[in-house]
Amino acid sequence: MLFDAKITNIAEWKAILHAISDITDEVMFICSQDGLVFRGIDPSHVALLDIAFPRSSFESFDCHATFFGIHVNDLRNILSIVSDGDVVEFKIDDPHKMKILIRGSLNMKYDLNLIEKSEVNTPIPKIDSKNKIIMSPVTLSKVISNIEKISEYVTISTKPEKLQFVGSGMVGRAQIDIKKTDSDISLFEIREYISSIYSLEYMVNIIRNIGRASKSVNIAYGKQTPIRLRFEMESKVQAEYYLAPRVES
Repeated sequence: MLFDAKITNIAEWKAILHAISDITDEVMFICSQDGLVFRGIDPSHVALLDIAFPRSSFESFDCHATFFGIHVNDLRNILSIVSDGDVVEFKIDDPHKMKILIRGSLNMKYDLNLIEKSEVNTPIPKIDSKNKIIMSPVTLSKVISNIEKISEYVTISTKPEKLQFVGSGMVGRAQIDIKKTDSDISLFEIREYISSIYSLEYMVNIIRNIGRASKSVNIAYGKQTPIRLRFEMESKVQAEYYLAPRVES
């Protein structure tokens, strides 16, 4: 058996696959006895998604393959019919096919065709940030969704005692301040006051999709550097999203 794993954290997998589909059509998983890793970059090379599924996030896990690939929407469609509480098992004993067994209110079996190896060595951007901010993903999603009503871009600024989000457009200007003392902030350490601008086109869906399955999001960015949003999930799955800044001329 090349790969055999069971999952019950269905909501997390659904959220992650939805987010991946905003980045790429194909998923290439790197597999080891430590777990699964996915890393993908969008066609414009503006956004990168890096996800680690540790061994401990699976009900059972055994891997003897180096990597395997799937079309993300194919797996999304299959898992869309899975309910919380169901058990999903992935099996690969043929390098060209994955068996998916679903046990719950209905017992189902699917054969999913695998794809050929593609590039998996995408480098991770370096983030030079002296600031540490951890907050609720639900709050971040609300902030970004409201800025999106006004602007296509968001300026994120660290200020004394607060994190500020600003968007401007034809409609007007929106500003939302998240204070250090807010209950949705679990860590707020600011050592430098900086601002950077990011496209909401790339950011909104990722925050909505991964955020709804996460317990916290760690924000890190520097002046005119990529932003890193690190989402932590209950099962210890970790998703990191990197987005290049908008550089003003």
